[in-house]
Amino acid sequence: MRTPRRLATLLLAVSAGAALSACSSPVSGTATPVPQGQETSTDPAAPPVEEAGDTDTAPSPAPETAPGTSPGTSPGTGTTGDDDLPVPGAGVPGDLGLCQAVVGWYGYAALSLISVDENGQVDPADVVPLLEALRDAPAGHQDASAPLLAAADDVSAATDEVIDQLQSGTDTFTAFESLTQPVTDFGAACTSAGVSV
Repeated sequence: MRTPRRLATLLLAVSAGAALSACSSPVSGTATPVPQGQETSTDPAAPPVEEAGDTDTAPSPAPETAPGTSPGTSPGTGTTGDDDLPVPGAGVPGDLGLCQAVVGWYGYAALSLISVDENGQVDPADVVPLLEALRDAPAGHQDASAPLLAAADDVSAATDEVIDQLQSGTDTFTAFESLTQPVTDFGAACTSAGVSV
């Protein structure tokens, strides 16, 4: 873990050095005052300048969610802690929906491990809501085939254990690593069912 930090520090130092050398280059220029009341642009094709506050912003469309949920929620969870996440497998029936849901929530949880604090630690409070959504993903996809539901239940049980470990103070990476085999087995079950995610 020390080597990537050293490389990151070295990269930051090189970037800062390059920025400082660019800033310390001599720059010369002349300024011509513009009389009051005249436009500063001599280009007749230049667009007019708007003052701050004069612009209107268009509302962004709401992300697609599963029936009976709001953005950022998973069936049976209530919340994920991040209202900007689209719900994986939302509105997709059968095996495909279950595979998308489990793999999607696992992906979100895995990506949350990238966010570290100033001490290089991952805050379990950022990971647990995503793990809860992963654990509860099969609840919204009971129309999937029995073998896939069984594999998803194994992932749910393993995820529940990881949540308990995180809440008892186990290192986040150590706890999360125990999901590797159940998720790999689930991925194999999806492939056997003819679903590629």
